[in-house]
Amino acid sequence: MFKKNTTKEYCKRINAVVNFILKSPKNELPLNKLAEIANYSPFHFQKIFKQITGETPKQFIIRIRLENSAHFLITHRHKSITEIAFDSGFASPETFSRAFKNYFGISANELRNLSPKEHITLRKSVNSKKNTDLNFFTKEYDAKYWTKYLQVVVKKIASIRAVFVNTPLSDINKIQEGFKKIIQLADAHDLLTSDTKFIGIINPHTGLYQTAVTIQSYQLPPKDMSITDIEGGKFAICKIKGDIPQIFHTFHAFYELWLPKSPYRIKQSYAFEILSQNPLTKPYCNIDREIYIPIEPA
Repeated sequence: MFKKNTTKEYCKRINAVVNFILKSPKNELPLNKLAEIANYSPFHFQKIFKQITGETPKQFIIRIRLENSAHFLITHRHKSITEIAFDSGFASPETFSRAFKNYFGISANELRNLSPKEHITLRKSVNSKKNTDLNFFTKEYDAKYWTKYLQVVVKKIASIRAVFVNTPLSDINKIQEGFKKIIQLADAHDLLTSDTKFIGIINPHTGLYQTAVTIQSYQLPPKDMSITDIEGGKFAICKIKGDIPQIFHTFHAFYELWLPKSPYRIKQSYAFEILSQNPLTKPYCNIDREIYIPIEPA
């Protein structure tokens, strides 16, 4: 997501804006407000935002809203297309329809009626137009293997607070570096305890992987550290070990094999994983992990 040869200060400020947008993409996000968060003038903010992300603020917001709407069109079939359009932050069904068709090449209703394989084909087409690195997002998984080995446990968990840094979901080396950075920052500010968990927040539709360290409610990180709250509730939990493509194979198997037979639907457009070991002591890909997918009654 982020380009090279940009200053740390630029990245830091734009990251704060990206995090703000991701927390509430459906809310009104006027340019002046976003520029204020970055502490730049609107003119310079737009220029720097595009330099770092490759998109204008408006393009980024619309893409996030469209990707979220596509996710919920498939997973929240109890909602009408109009409801999802408004829930995703679009001002009118007409605006949504035009933007959706322009981005995906088909209508929202057509996408909702695609089979899983047709959806993968569409995703390949969209990714190729965006020149994305998430090619593994669209690779088919081994259904026979996953039918035999996929194990899912449903648990209710409390909310989680964590400090994090953004990394590209497509780059395993950047993810490893991201864990190193957030752990060292947390350690420098005395945020690591015996209860600390190392987690990764997976945002498939934004291309972000947030390397994170959990903190307790009484701990107060400095203002320049990014904080996120994961809402408590029911989660479907799958065990995993391996690289990022393995995560997506797990997602595909979960969605196609387990979810249709369960009384649940996917609640949110993100998931997170808890690492069983400190990623500073062992490579990420070699660590046993548990993926938590938020669910709710269908």
